Amino acid sequence: MIRAQTTRVRALVHSVLLTQRFFVPIALMLLVVEAILTYAIIQRVSYTEIDWQTYMQQVHGVLGGERNYTKLQGDTGPLVYPAGFVWIYSVLCALTNNGTDVRRAQYVFMGIYLATQALVLMIYRRARVPPLVLPLLVVSKRLHSIFVLRLFNDPVAMLFAYAAVLSMTRTDTRRWSGLLLSLGIAVKMNVQLLLPGAAFVWWRTGGLRTTVVQLVVVALSQVVIAAPFVYAFPHEYVARAFEYTRQFNFVWTVNWRFIGDRVFASHEWALVLAAAHIALLVALAVV
Repeated sequence: MIRAQTTRVRALVHSVLLTQRFFVPIALMLLVVEAILTYAIIQRVSYTEIDWQTYMQQVHGVLGGERNYTKLQGDTGPLVYPAGFVWIYSVLCALTNNGTDVRRAQYVFMGIYLATQALVLMIYRRARVPPLVLPLLVVSKRLHSIFVLRLFNDPVAMLFAYAAVLSMTRTDTRRWSGLLLSLGIAVKMNVQLLLPGAAFVWWRTGGLRTTVVQLVVVALSQVVIAAPFVYAFPHEYVARAFEYTRQFNFVWTVNWRFIGDRVFASHEWALVLAAAHIALLVALAVV
């Protein structure tokens, strides 16, 4: 009898942790936990001002009629994000009493955080990831910090990026993936790093025609979103919003802090990273 009970317990544990049988209830439970935890963080952990006020200053410049990207500035630097960022943060500006109600902004970003987690969970579901690894999504201190304690624009960009990835996993929504990916790029250009993978999916699922159509959607939607800036000052907009030669400051890096400032800022290191990225893309395409 004991052996039979042990077998049933093992079967139940296996079913809960390693199969898709209980994936949905576990995912929903984690989202509830995340909502409670994130709300508690907002209430108990101090907000740290880094870029929010700069974002608001840059948005106020646009709302004041300025369309020349080289003249849009904030306390921590110039506007270096595409036009989608401007429009979305203009909405956030309106929702937060011209950017002064930071607590309300934190609640908005809490919603963005939960929506992003829901998208990631749905991607995991499509990929048949075992529920065993799902709790790892809620234990990241840095994620909570980026979303609700810093109010960076990365969360907004990645919300669209994950929506694009999810849309690629379904034949009935794949046609929207190019537009969703473009919306992410319109907030922050680093979402462009997903383009090679997206193009590979488009090629494998729809061939050359689908790939070209989706890339055209990405390009045209960028023009539409940035129309006021492209029409008035096209060179200034492209040079600032998509500045590929920009040098990042070592003080802001997390992943590469161990290599030191001198190596991080070197041209050789940039070439090494670019070569490694291209090599990995080629390797994954071949596999």
